[in-house]
Amino acid sequence: MLVDLALFLSALLLGLVAAVLGRRKPPALDAGRLLAVCRSALLWGGVEDRDDAVEAWTTKVTDALLYHPAGRDGWAKLDAPESYEIPVPSLPTERALVEDLAGLPAGAERFARMFAEEGGRAALLDDPRAMGDDWDPGRWLGHGCDWEAVARWAEPVQAAVARRLEHHHLVVLAGPDQAEAASTLHAALAADASARLVERDGCALDDAAAEALAASLMGCVDGAADRLLLLALGDIGPLLLAGLAADPVLRDRVMGLVLDGCPLGGVPGDAPAGLSPEERAAWLQEHLTHDLFDTEIRRATPYCLIARLAPDAVPSGDGRVPWSLQRLIEPAVPPSGRRPIAVMDLGVAPAERALLDPTVEARSLLLTMAFLLGEGAPRP
Repeated sequence: MLVDLALFLSALLLGLVAAVLGRRKPPALDAGRLLAVCRSALLWGGVEDRDDAVEAWTTKVTDALLYHPAGRDGWAKLDAPESYEIPVPSLPTERALVEDLAGLPAGAERFARMFAEEGGRAALLDDPRAMGDDWDPGRWLGHGCDWEAVARWAEPVQAAVARRLEHHHLVVLAGPDQAEAASTLHAALAADASARLVERDGCALDDAAAEALAASLMGCVDGAADRLLLLALGDIGPLLLAGLAADPVLRDRVMGLVLDGCPLGGVPGDAPAGLSPEERAAWLQEHLTHDLFDTEIRRATPYCLIARLAPDAVPSGDGRVPWSLQRLIEPAVPPSGRRPIAVMDLGVAPAERALLDPTVEARSLLLTMAFLLGEGAPRP
């Protein structure tokens, strides 16, 4: 009897191990590239039935999307390419890109070299199916969700996103500087998911304002199973970080956030473009540490960044906030080893938000969030 039980338990254990080892997990893809390719595919889906589909799609991609496969540390490449030290190993075409940028004046010419010439556009205009099986949306969304289905926003894609985002509310936050853009994005998101809008009259950083924003966000939680995905536009970004730091219960509810065009190098209204690197480093050290942003449940929450760029801005940025001050530096790992913050670069977008159709923007963000909540998402 005991021998039979031991054999049964051994067989059960071996079966469980085989099932786990044989399970096909999605690969850890570059979330920034994924967002860019999803936007390109969705733009194609909006024009593919037109007689001039290829021409119309090419124009929309060129006008509304910014991407370069060798564009890492793009702020440094555009602002000071002559002193930029290329990391080892280098990316394909990265050395040629840096050398070309060093020979051009800062501003529109460097911007065009990185984003408007063939090297930057090809990655967005090529057939995404040529990227290989690892990039097949079916691997992280499920059966029936290939790139054609993504482009058409087909029923299998909608169902997969809905399953992944069940019990999640997408909350769009903005101050007066991006109130119109936030309202437009919220309406587009609400067509496909549970979406809320939180607007503030001001974005000044103080304890009372941070606690008030945290309370507003907790007001978006309806039940014990509800979770939040936060999309912060513009000046409200630093206040959002302060609100998260002030409320551990809120942090446990937040499964991811996107900081889109936020002046993270300083307090809005205090000329963030003029902050010295030392002032910026001090601000981030105070407001963004793993210990201060710890969560009760051990996990790495995606803190995603989108920088906004204008073609002729010097230094590179949206004309008010430099690209270098729209980013976060990964906090130092504390002695505990816990890393609740996972900083992720989602790339760049035009400072003129109206260039991208709000439905395409909303759906591409939904797809990226669905990916980040899955097992294939990059983690520290």
